[in-house]
Amino acid sequence: MLKDYYRFTSTNYHFLSFGLLTAFFGNFGQTFFIAWFGESIQQDFNLSAGEYGLLYSSATLTSGLIILYAGALLDKSDLRKFTFITSLGLLAGCGLMFFSEHAWQLVVAIFLLRFCGQGLMFHIAFTSMARYFNDNRGKAIGVVGFGMPLGEAILPFLAVLFISQLGWRESWLVFGTTVIILYWPFFNYLLSQSKQRLAQLKAADAHESDTQKTSWTRGQVAKDIRFWMLIPAIMAPAFIVTGIFIHQGVLLKHMQWSETWFATSFIVYAIFHLKASLITGGLVDKYSGKKLIRFYLLPILAAVGLLALPFDHPFIALVFMFLTGLTIGAS
Repeated sequence: MLKDYYRFTSTNYHFLSFGLLTAFFGNFGQTFFIAWFGESIQQDFNLSAGEYGLLYSSATLTSGLIILYAGALLDKSDLRKFTFITSLGLLAGCGLMFFSEHAWQLVVAIFLLRFCGQGLMFHIAFTSMARYFNDNRGKAIGVVGFGMPLGEAILPFLAVLFISQLGWRESWLVFGTTVIILYWPFFNYLLSQSKQRLAQLKAADAHESDTQKTSWTRGQVAKDIRFWMLIPAIMAPAFIVTGIFIHQGVLLKHMQWSETWFATSFIVYAIFHLKASLITGGLVDKYSGKKLIRFYLLPILAAVGLLALPFDHPFIALVFMFLTGLTIGAS
């Protein structure tokens, strides 16, 4: 399997690197990252855990509703322009986190981070891979998916470090600056090096569209009972992880784990997230996703059950992250 990945990445590394980099910066809008600022935000804005959770979920749900329509624009837009506009929104979210003084500004900031980061940046990364690769679609998504666990391994440490040394607001200013000085130059270069590859893939995609007689509309999908039966299984990991990570402060106090230890455990989460993503990518190409979906929720089910047990040993955090990483990577 590793040889297959090596051959595949060696001939498509510019475009795959674009997807990986985009997924990495999308982590700025992920719950596991924003959660590290939760306690500081609650103190600064005088919010209870319940109020903060309501604020966060409102911004997230609004983002989820809008992305149903905004995401479709990628099908009709130039990839470079769509990516730039999305990253500009992500930059605005980081800047507003620094400047916000009122709760409504905080809501807008979180919305921009969730919508442009966790939403559209990942949408760009995965959709572009799925659209421009046919036979190796699973491998492409598996490679690009590395951007998420890479962020999970690095960003918690940076968040804890920057908050302690600079402050929570100033940390967002630093992260926003990286969009300008790192993401923009690199994504432009990587796409410019992929022009020939993209042209070939678009031509193949156009040919496939011409020869294909039927296609599912959004309305047809919504009327299919199988879609609604699958939705809970697809959405469960994101709901569970978001709920736990956004209130990780409560979890740490209850389990008596230190922030440093919990940040360290994210390395385990990232490693097995990556391994599950790469392995599942190859298995999807071989067996199809509909066969694998029957089993992928079992690890996170065991992880949540582990937290319910009357044990608080720090080792529990590593096992929890291991099991959760398996399901999130596979998802």
